[in-house]
Amino acid sequence: MAKINRIIKKIEEFAPTDTMQSWDNSGWQINLGNKETNRILLTLDVTINTVKEAIKSNCDLIISHHPVFFSPIKIINKPYIIEAIKNNIQIYSAHTNLDIAKDGVCEHLAEKCGFKDLDTAFDFIKYKKFNEDKDFKELISKLKEIFNIPKIRVVNSKRKTYSSIAFCSGSGAEYIQDLEKIGIDVFITGDLKHHQAINTDSITIIDLGHFQSEKFVVDIFEKILKKEDVELIKAAEKPAWELI
Repeated sequence: MAKINRIIKKIEEFAPTDTMQSWDNSGWQINLGNKETNRILLTLDVTINTVKEAIKSNCDLIISHHPVFFSPIKIINKPYIIEAIKNNIQIYSAHTNLDIAKDGVCEHLAEKCGFKDLDTAFDFIKYKKFNEDKDFKELISKLKEIFNIPKIRVVNSKRKTYSSIAFCSGSGAEYIQDLEKIGIDVFITGDLKHHQAINTDSITIIDLGHFQSEKFVVDIFEKILKKEDVELIKAAEKPAWELI
């Protein structure tokens, strides 16, 4: 059994809450005042399925990447929130503070793709410039293998080589024009919208999807908490949509 304040302290030492974006709501989502935990469910999102999994696995704490609440609420009526409270399950989230942390989500995405020793731009972006050109088709093939996906959405796909690459886990399309200005050739992110895509100029964008670009966040939580006296369970999550 582990002290919950120690669990939260470990996460916030890794990803301090004062580094989150102003619009974010990292931290406690449901705090019922429980002081100890036996079993924690680690997840990207809090949904009715993850709450049911927590109940089935006798977890008393859920640690998620995406917060449950982003704006003030006037009524608690979502079934998964009600179920969590009824079953005495607390929920804590580490979001943008975990994205930008050292060895955090953005950096982990880059390393998962095979790139290390990166620089940082615009808080969230991890990027690398090379002294030689690299083969773009090889990159696409590698990404399909790493993320186990048969097709990848690409904007400006006719590129043959690249000499710089940038990463932003989750949704990073707001940085496209900034990255073009500093000469980035390829940008790997998720959640690219139609108008963002058609207004792209020279940069090639690889849209892995929000889920694919962040699903490994549970591995980061596990690494942070692996020495604690508590059982850690990774949620059985999948994307919200399927290719058929």
